[in-house]
Amino acid sequence: MVIDIRRLSNGTGPVRSVYQHGHFCVRAFHLFLTYPIYSCFLLVIIYLEIMDTILYFQIRSRGPLDLNTATINHTNFDKFHQTITEALNDTHMFNALSIKKIMVGPITQYVRAPLAEYVESNLHFTYYFPLISANAISIFHCCLSLISIKFFSSESLYQRRIGVLIFEIRTFLDDLDGVVFRAHAKNSHYKSYHGGLGFYVDALSDVLGGTCLMIGCLLYFYKQRPIRSITHQISRSLSTRLSRSSDTENEETDVIILNMDDEPKIPSVNDINTNILETKGRIFISLSLFTLRYSLAAIFWDRDVQAYESLLDSYKDKSQQQALQLAILHSPLTILIFYLWRYLCALSIQDYLVIAIFFDRTWTIIEMENNDLTYWKNYQTAMQWIQGNTINNAPILMREEEENTMIDDDNDKQLQFTIDDDLLDFYRLSRDHKANRS
Repeated sequence: MVIDIRRLSNGTGPVRSVYQHGHFCVRAFHLFLTYPIYSCFLLVIIYLEIMDTILYFQIRSRGPLDLNTATINHTNFDKFHQTITEALNDTHMFNALSIKKIMVGPITQYVRAPLAEYVESNLHFTYYFPLISANAISIFHCCLSLISIKFFSSESLYQRRIGVLIFEIRTFLDDLDGVVFRAHAKNSHYKSYHGGLGFYVDALSDVLGGTCLMIGCLLYFYKQRPIRSITHQISRSLSTRLSRSSDTENEETDVIILNMDDEPKIPSVNDINTNILETKGRIFISLSLFTLRYSLAAIFWDRDVQAYESLLDSYKDKSQQQALQLAILHSPLTILIFYLWRYLCALSIQDYLVIAIFFDRTWTIIEMENNDLTYWKNYQTAMQWIQGNTINNAPILMREEEENTMIDDDNDKQLQFTIDDDLLDFYRLSRDHKANRS
């Protein structure tokens, strides 16, 4: 039996792939009913987006930090902004809205920070435990970071989720040590106090936490190497066939056929590791690139927060200087920069990775960060073009006549793909590998 792999088409409509057929909404609704954790995750996302919308109006209606509610109501903002300001002025999330609180990650501002403030304001943590300092809390969550390596490196998804829980407790304690420090210092201003011992202890504990997270992921990938992307296999097969066709100057279209009657060859273990699983070198490079971006985001975020605090949160005695500060703060471009930092800072990247570990999508988020956010695909395309230009002394470009001919051919017949026996073995081995992992 011989089967051609083709794209499906619904009459005169656009051509769609096989996996795109079906009712997406019905499958998504069934997914939310079957797995309640996805429904909770969706509700959390909706909650964060609603709070970010409220934060936008809070930034537009914020005055200097020493202003009270009565002074804010006399500023030249519209009635809607004043209503939101009055309704949310007493909340911990938007009260004394400093620059650092604006630029911190959404999960930290709307989930962890309110819980830490609740522990201090309602449970009176520093009153009942006055001997526990902020540095002691930092040292304790450093120990939790070291413990989480054992769970993150486990091959069991259940143990990795326990590691996520331990690491989230560690991140919550990272917020709590700041609350305890401000409570002991009798200072409610939410900012970073550079130069003190507590700042360096907190910075080192954050570095240790991120390092433990990445080491745990690296050890896990060395134990359970991820499956190589199928696009790499297809691109290698297509490049081989294109090179053969260019050498023979054959203009006929190659059709890859699945021969289901042929008995598949049984590859060795080395062939499986080479063709299906990612190499340890590529795993190390991918995690190194992710760690580099993670570290640079932390460094530049701290520097930008310090610069914006000195620019917008510093006290100015002249009214003209205060008006200039408010004009810069309320500028849409400034708010856009704040929101970009909120979603691209190191804490947000850390949250994305922890969520991916919980849903067993760690390698997916790492590849997405390395490919899409650093434009690694464009770099690879450029390098391939340069190599082709160097070898052939001229870039392989498609002429306008050839492009029109291909478009006309696509209108007459559907695009045909070919899969040889090696690629068929890849599909079967990938399926068996996923079945063994589950």
